[in-house]
Amino acid sequence: MPIINATKKTTLAATFEECTTYWQQTKGMMFRKRTEALLFPFPKEQTIRLHSYFCPDAIDLIFLDSSWEVVEIKSEWEKRSTYANTRPAQFLLEMPPGTIAQSRTDVGDVVHILKK
Repeated sequence: MPIINATKKTTLAATFEECTTYWQQTKGMMFRKRTEALLFPFPKEQTIRLHSYFCPDAIDLIFLDSSWEVVEIKSEWEKRSTYANTRPAQFLLEMPPGTIAQSRTDVGDVVHILKK
């Protein structure tokens, strides 16, 4: 299932892994050999605190509200650092670096997951 930016009609990821359990969300991108597209759903809009220790590369972060609207982005977030979104989000996309630029994703865009 691809993730698309419905506003810009661009593809964010052809496939992705959904991190739904506590362990999956805790591990996230850590200890992977390469950066992959990950979707983190949370029970409600909230502040999401992250660190990028043990991640293979920089990561693009896309924070979405309950309507799948982009509320915050962080391009090429560095390894070995911390980050917390300033706008409440219910979904987080961790993407390979360059995804935000390539897809021209901006705050206010709407994201969809297309079921095949």
